Amino acid sequence: MKESYFLSRKDADGNETRMPIGVIKGHKPGERITVFGGQHGTEYAGIEAAMRLYREIDPKDVTGTIVISMATHVESLMNWIQFAPTHPEIADMMLEAATGSQYIINCHGGEFTELMHPYVICRLIGNEQAEALAMRMARALGVGIVSLSKYRGEPAPDPSGKRPAWWLWPKKGLCDKLGIPEITPEIGQVGDRDDSLMYGGIVNVLRELGFLSGPVVQHPEPKVIGERWWLTAEQEGIYFPVVTVGQIVKKGALLGEVKDFFGDVLQRVEAPDDATVMNMNIGMPVKKDGFLIWLGQF
Repeated sequence: MKESYFLSRKDADGNETRMPIGVIKGHKPGERITVFGGQHGTEYAGIEAAMRLYREIDPKDVTGTIVISMATHVESLMNWIQFAPTHPEIADMMLEAATGSQYIINCHGGEFTELMHPYVICRLIGNEQAEALAMRMARALGVGIVSLSKYRGEPAPDPSGKRPAWWLWPKKGLCDKLGIPEITPEIGQVGDRDDSLMYGGIVNVLRELGFLSGPVVQHPEPKVIGERWWLTAEQEGIYFPVVTVGQIVKKGALLGEVKDFFGDVLQRVEAPDDATVMNMNIGMPVKKDGFLIWLGQF
């Protein structure tokens, strides 16, 4: 059977935040998995895939329970907010939606101003069995590239009170709190609503784990990203990239330039080593320390 409802929380000022949840209960008992779409509301492929999962999956084909958050951050979605922070109320609802599950898939991708090469983040939590299951899920997703991420504790306090960028110091995830395998597909970019790669990958993971009937597509072991570089702006300006995602670049290659309004070059952005362009900003304005591009080796 299928059921739908809203989780709800109120902040200290009494403002309500809601999260639309769909549950598909299979004809046979089994494990439970939670799929999140739209923790960032302008990453559309994941939202489309989550909604499609609820619409199209027939409970008769399901063993166990599939819990789906169609739009995890509704405010970000409805107000076109990029890079929206996960407020405590949203984090609490995500924890509720995932509690009782044995697996998590948290769909992400490129925001309006991001080009994104498809890959999947595999969370490392210090549990060999859970990490092996997460890698199995990552392989079944089928995009062929994995980035490993691990919570390393809290960073040293910054005098400004700001936390370092997420790519430098990952926060603790639901997988850490619940001790279960979690993958984060990074699929889709610049407002593209094509969910074919995301949806097909998730369906294959559900089949691989025994939630969904049907043949499992066998994929080779994915390539694991080793060294990586996140390059940022040295000062405010207008960014002009000269490469695109998926492009292999050599050490010293020009990746783009930050210029002022009159075209004078403020910063040449060059590749620190041979690598592949994984994700990049294509928005014109950049602030000091703002994200430009990240590269990975695999």
